[in-house]
Amino acid sequence: MALPAGVSSTSTATRGHSPFRSAAATQTKSCGLGRTMMICVPAFLKTLYLFGKSDIPAAALPSINGVEEDRLAKPHRPIPSGRISPRHATLLYRVLFASMWAAAVSAKTIPCTLAYSVAIVVYNEGGWAAVPVVKNVLGAVGLACYCWGTTVVLDHGRELHGLKALAVFLVGAIFATTGHAQDFRDRSADKMMGRRTIPLLLPQPVARWSLAASIAAWTVGLLALWRPPLVAGVAFAAAGLTCLGGFLRSYEEEDDYVSYCWFG
Repeated sequence: MALPAGVSSTSTATRGHSPFRSAAATQTKSCGLGRTMMICVPAFLKTLYLFGKSDIPAAALPSINGVEEDRLAKPHRPIPSGRISPRHATLLYRVLFASMWAAAVSAKTIPCTLAYSVAIVVYNEGGWAAVPVVKNVLGAVGLACYCWGTTVVLDHGRELHGLKALAVFLVGAIFATTGHAQDFRDRSADKMMGRRTIPLLLPQPVARWSLAASIAAWTVGLLALWRPPLVAGVAFAAAGLTCLGGFLRSYEEEDDYVSYCWFG
């Protein structure tokens, strides 16, 4: 649950930059919105497939038949549910990848798009997602690139610096240390497919209490750093407590799914 604070801190840091309060910024609002859509929509759609682990066959881990796994564990996904064929999904993967780069050139976000591209190729085709700690780090890079690119677009092409750079770094650091929260809900499928995730490698009490400690630490730290209004701070702390409490209270995968919704 610490993640939303990191994301909101990115927008807070961006809003604090004086050009956003100028008359020129008001005049270019519609242009900025258009550029934001150009970079965010292709990247968001692309990630729905790439970081879904198995929706695009070309991005599936070489040693894991992700589509077969989804037929058993997540039959609602596009390929196992029959809403899209593997061939068309692969074509969509390529089209979205090209669209992402076209948007990057137009919006001047080439550095973060390059970093994102390397991360997803290493994560998927490279098979590094099979390494527990590396999986979290690469996921963090992808998420930080989202915030990086969006911030650059909203700031009219200016690169990150100061509080904006700090906020994007914190988003990545949060996910790198807590991203395995998503793996608790998938323990049965991961075990069946031979994956080595943190919730499977560590005893459940250790895995859950260490995650809860990380969530609590990030929540307190971010509240102290950004000092949001009282109402927002109380709401955020309550959501964080609900999240970590859910992971500690029940070890059932169905309940872990609910806890992860609070986290994400």
